[in-house]
Amino acid sequence: MKGRPIYLFLLACITGFYFLASCSNSVTDDPPPIPDPEPEIPDVATCLESGTDADINALLTGEGAKVELCAGAVFEISNRIAINAKGQEIYTQGKPTDGTRAVLRLVSTGESTAVMMRDFDNAVLSHVIVDGNRPELGYGGGDALIYAGGSSFGQIIRNVDIIEPRSWSALQIIQGHPAPEPPCRGAIVENNVIGPAGRYDGTWSDGISLACRSSIVRNNTITDTTDGGIVIFDSPGSLIEGNLIRAVTQPMLGGINMVDYGPYEGDYTDTIVSDNIIEAAGDVIRIGIGMGVRVWVCVERDFGLTLKGAIVKNNILRGDYFQYGFIVDGVENWTVTGNISEATHSGVPAHDCYGTVASPPAAFMIHSARAEGTFQPEFEEADIELALWAIVDPVPGE
Repeated sequence: MKGRPIYLFLLACITGFYFLASCSNSVTDDPPPIPDPEPEIPDVATCLESGTDADINALLTGEGAKVELCAGAVFEISNRIAINAKGQEIYTQGKPTDGTRAVLRLVSTGESTAVMMRDFDNAVLSHVIVDGNRPELGYGGGDALIYAGGSSFGQIIRNVDIIEPRSWSALQIIQGHPAPEPPCRGAIVENNVIGPAGRYDGTWSDGISLACRSSIVRNNTITDTTDGGIVIFDSPGSLIEGNLIRAVTQPMLGGINMVDYGPYEGDYTDTIVSDNIIEAAGDVIRIGIGMGVRVWVCVERDFGLTLKGAIVKNNILRGDYFQYGFIVDGVENWTVTGNISEATHSGVPAHDCYGTVASPPAAFMIHSARAEGTFQPEFEEADIELALWAIVDPVPGE
């Protein structure tokens, strides 16, 4: 047994020697080579570069399809872009709100609509510039530049510049198809910049033409739209608020028009027009807010066409070029309160309706024999049938 401690001692020494040698080698040897970095994979563009309507339509495949356009891209539209399923969206990458938004520009004299989105729920058009290109293509008639609504729910048009439509409206949100198809409901039109639109030679154009129930039209800026800034085709249950409507370089027939009997047989129930500013900043606005069919056209005295149920409150008129302000003829269950005119109202009426010439323009005018409801005390009794065309100097078009 005496030899075993010696054996263990020698084994420990040998093991220690190899351990030290190994450590020494690990310090003095060259480090292992560093592998070359993986080559960078270039980013694949997820947005659509400039092109045509065909490029956009090719990507509108199936429910929920989203077409993301590259910032600064320009698309030439010869045939309308057609949303064709629920939840489809078209927008500029990053959703900018400035001039870097993609442009959808009409280039064909055979087309007046750039985007067709009617009849599909939750379709969205946002953060683009839509150019009808009327100065280049001329007046074309036909459908609106953006044609939305229909038998649908929840469509959105947001942060879109809409300029120079070739037809009667920059943006139409139409009612649904006849029953049993559902009506249009719940559209949102907000933060858009619209105009110029139309010419004052009879080829007028609306800014927004709304016939969709329970919708919201808010915070839009509408300039030089020669027919109505916002035309409300009944649209019961809708809210029209916080919009700025201006005539700067072209005359405008009406700021906000509530003068149509169709398509809901005069039903404006719970349609609220609130906190809008209408400004005749550099050119004439013939009627600030017109309420009732008769202020717009000459109707036989025993013919009904009464509009019902709206609330018009806290709106402001401004500017030196107004003719008529808030005018009411042919309504019931109607409320007009809290509105202000800071404008100058002028003009000499001459054109008559069945022998009666409208009264001279003023801020608040009502024909109380055909007006039932609640009206603020500033209203004055007046004849206002055909007030739109009563002032013929200058004649329409000049």
